[in-house]
Amino acid sequence: MVLLVIPSIVFAVECFVGAAAIQHGDKEEGEVPPPLDLNILVPAHNEADNIRSTLEDLLGQVAEASQIIVIADNCSDQTATIARSCGVKVLEREDLICRGKGYALDFVVKHIQANPPEVVIIFDADCRLTPGTIAQLAQQGVQQQRPVQAIYLMDVEAESGITDRISVFAIKVRNWVRSVGITQLGYPCLLAGSGMAFPWAILEQAPLAGSKCVDDMQLTIDLAIAGHTPAYITTGRVTGRLMQNQAAQSQRSRWEHGHLEVIFTQVPKLLGEAWRQKRLDLVMLVLDLSVPPLSLLVLLWLFTFSLSGLFWGLGLVSWLPLLVLAVAGSLLSLALGAAWMKVGREDLPVSTLLSIPVYLLWKLPIYFKFFVQPQTQWLKTERDIEPEPTKKAIGVSDDL
Repeated sequence: MVLLVIPSIVFAVECFVGAAAIQHGDKEEGEVPPPLDLNILVPAHNEADNIRSTLEDLLGQVAEASQIIVIADNCSDQTATIARSCGVKVLEREDLICRGKGYALDFVVKHIQANPPEVVIIFDADCRLTPGTIAQLAQQGVQQQRPVQAIYLMDVEAESGITDRISVFAIKVRNWVRSVGITQLGYPCLLAGSGMAFPWAILEQAPLAGSKCVDDMQLTIDLAIAGHTPAYITTGRVTGRLMQNQAAQSQRSRWEHGHLEVIFTQVPKLLGEAWRQKRLDLVMLVLDLSVPPLSLLVLLWLFTFSLSGLFWGLGLVSWLPLLVLAVAGSLLSLALGAAWMKVGREDLPVSTLLSIPVYLLWKLPIYFKFFVQPQTQWLKTERDIEPEPTKKAIGVSDDL
């Protein structure tokens, strides 16, 4: 009960504070020119369908195309060719053993260390960004001399189903509402994987190489222990693409299995460092990381509350656990309501809220699989999945 109540309280506090602080009508800060001494890194794996639009957004916000470096990582499509046609610098990497975004970033950082920039900004190859995002990230990275994270959300097609829309809302709660909340409380945020700026002196020392699904969380932990906790800004916004069809559940599995792996393996390490270094900011990071994925948190509460009610009805426990869990559930509901009122109504109209139990059931296999066959490494992505007739012809397994 304690292990469930504490994350529930942390989640609720972050949501209440974040929802109160977010003001959609706030006047944006005046645009500032980005420093000339920067590089933008774009790791890309088979992104021929999306990379041109991403690069067009980036090119509109930099002084020179050569400041943008695309890492075409183990690509079997026209990603590198399309990127070169946009005038940016392209590095091609082939390594079928060391696969994943972390290895690609480590590769390019080693490439530019002979002539390093003042600040480095990282974007995914299938994202879009609002005007001024690069300038704000670069400016804050230089001024604060720490990692900086912009708002990073997900988008889906207008005709997408309810499960995709709930996923988009859950990401808004994690990457926007809660991040604003913990920042308002004066503590560090989590890196989100795209829309991140790093002073070169910090990035060159960062352990990037690896194939973990949540390399952004792992990087947050490693940098925080070294004394470089990330800052969060709301003056820049990046929007990624939620995968569809066969790759959707694989994408969710990577995120959520990776998060659970961090809770079980890295949170104790971070808590030990917080004690050793006597740092409250690391304690707050531990509490933030210890909140499980939203749907799992709700499922755990439902299970625990039902079990406590059963035991109380059988006379095996007192009414106190049931009362405490009821209060925790009320806090969760109110916090989600506050977040929905602030950022979720456009994704989830009132008429769709009754579909949330269906979404929770859709997520159950993901969590069961974590204890049987956890997906904690980068596997195939949507761009690797071949059309169905081709798969049948060559006998590729459907289990991605």
